[in-house]
Amino acid sequence: MIISPLKAFRDIAKNPDFKGLIIVVGLLLLATTGLYSSYSSKVFFFVDNTETSLLTSNIFSNYILIVLFQTAFLFFLNWLIYAVILLFFMRMFGERSGSWRSFFILVGYAFSVLIVQSAVGALLMASLPEVHLQITSWPPSDQDAESVNSSFNELWGPTIAFKALRFLTYPLINIIDIWLVLLSVIAVRVFSELSWGKASKIVGTAFLIRFFLRYLFGL
Repeated sequence: MIISPLKAFRDIAKNPDFKGLIIVVGLLLLATTGLYSSYSSKVFFFVDNTETSLLTSNIFSNYILIVLFQTAFLFFLNWLIYAVILLFFMRMFGERSGSWRSFFILVGYAFSVLIVQSAVGALLMASLPEVHLQITSWPPSDQDAESVNSSFNELWGPTIAFKALRFLTYPLINIIDIWLVLLSVIAVRVFSELSWGKASKIVGTAFLIRFFLRYLFGL
């Protein structure tokens, strides 16, 4: 998918299988676990008058389940919405061949870029310095929020790793979004055999709609 995406999508189109998507989601959850664990190992606060990392606290086990559930939910929600939008515009462009099931699977594989995002994010996070906070609860209370944010900005803000992390995970448009667009163009092209130009127009329009949905609803 990374080295030769055109060949990968052609192979998937010949034998579309939801089992592969289960593997994609599993790898995404594994990478997300790595990212959140890496982050949690850098944050220290006081539990029973003892300085403890978020990773080794009881809070981590509760939060990681929520994080993984949200990750899986957003994956499926974004996948379905994006695939429906793409399919709609393909129909508008007169493309009616192929089954919607095969197309949904192709689009799902395009979202495998999220695995890379979380995996690289975990590596970048691991290189950041530890943050020792003078608080006794997590998440921080409203009263402590300002000082906590100040500590993060002071220690992490100047680092190259944190700047790269922001570039990788910027909430509106980031490098992963651009990668997703490129893979989506390939998916549409392979599925429909439309020209590269038409495939790009379809994906570009669908991405703009998804952009506004994400801006409005935080998808």
